[in-house]
Amino acid sequence: MPGDVVSTVVHWVGTVLSVYWYILIARGLLSFFPDVWNTRLGSWLVKITEPYLAPFRRFIPSLPLGAVSLDLSYLVALLVYNLFLVRGVMVVLGWILSAVGSVL
Repeated sequence: MPGDVVSTVVHWVGTVLSVYWYILIARGLLSFFPDVWNTRLGSWLVKITEPYLAPFRRFIPSLPLGAVSLDLSYLVALLVYNLFLVRGVMVVLGWILSAVGSVL
């Protein structure tokens, strides 16, 4: 029985992290369409993703490329999310669930 609970928790946490990944990707793709930010979808995307992206933007400047600029903070935030945050959360979750499972 505890094995079923552990796999269910790991599955749901992984699903939530995957959905947030796709939300971050959607924000990046929709940045090519500036009129989207005035819609409900645009404001929702900003509200959901800005708490994660803002710290990166504070420390990593945009790279000017003529009339446009490349938001390097967004790219770094995606790398950090995928390479460190998701894996870190899953490792810590594994430790916690194995500790709880050994207590039960």
